[in-house]
Amino acid sequence: MKSILDLPGNAAGLQALFAALEGPHILVGLYDPADRLDFANSTFRAAFQLDEAGREMTFADVILHGVLRHCGARIDRGDALEFIAETQARRRGEPGQRHFATDLVDGRWFWMTETLLDSGWLVVIGTEISTLRHGEQALIASRDRAIQEARTDALTGLANRRHSLSYLELAISAFAHAAVPLTVALVDLDHFKSINDIYGHAAGDAVLRDFAELSRKAMRQSDLIGRIGGEEFLLVFPGTSVDEAAAAVERIRCSLTGRRVAIGAEVLIGYSFSSGVCGVELTDDINMALERADRALYTAKRAGRNRVVLRRQGHA
Repeated sequence: MKSILDLPGNAAGLQALFAALEGPHILVGLYDPADRLDFANSTFRAAFQLDEAGREMTFADVILHGVLRHCGARIDRGDALEFIAETQARRRGEPGQRHFATDLVDGRWFWMTETLLDSGWLVVIGTEISTLRHGEQALIASRDRAIQEARTDALTGLANRRHSLSYLELAISAFAHAAVPLTVALVDLDHFKSINDIYGHAAGDAVLRDFAELSRKAMRQSDLIGRIGGEEFLLVFPGTSVDEAAAAVERIRCSLTGRRVAIGAEVLIGYSFSSGVCGVELTDDINMALERADRALYTAKRAGRNRVVLRRQGHA
């Protein structure tokens, strides 16, 4: 019986081993001592939507890439950066093996074995065990509903404040590692207090739901819109220049012209919004990006409301 060290001289044996490593139900990844992904088999690349000849990626890059593209490992926590930090501490703690089960966003389930060698190289092997989980589907569906509810604003169905800010923080972290633009916008419904005072809070709720429905349909699947305050909304546009994002917000604003929300049998209410749009810079954290967008929003309100003001990179 040969050991693995004898295989280099056995072409047939090597071919069989490589064929097994490329099987459709096994994930194989190899990280170097700096935690850069040095090798990933086709199943691993497909699960995380990685290009075979793509850019160099660390473990953190792989996880962030998956979260932003809704693929790879399912991250239940709102704070993906905290998940990465805690996971890195475990996987790089000391040489040896670690075993755990992992959910993928596509619904598959894998039993994972991570082996940290004395040299600092880390080997990841996952075996699909999806067939073992059929009895857990109802529990998983219940869990997913609970997660969705925890991230959703009950009135509008949009992302709530916590999830919106977590998403923006994650997008800023990913933006720092990618050569693509990132733009954020703050939207505030004009004179919303007057709507509540004159027509009642039920009317205000109807206006909020109408704006949520309209804006959700106008935005791409890769964008995010969330309600972060009473009548204030955050819009995040990954991979979008400030001019393109401002144009998208302006189209939503223009679509409100002549639009009316029915309140009861006879009352129709019109409304508008003001918005500040800014590009995220490489030196920005979440507070800096939001502050710049808020300044642009303040400018829009001071100029008479019902308008979109953009603040380009490099402007205070």
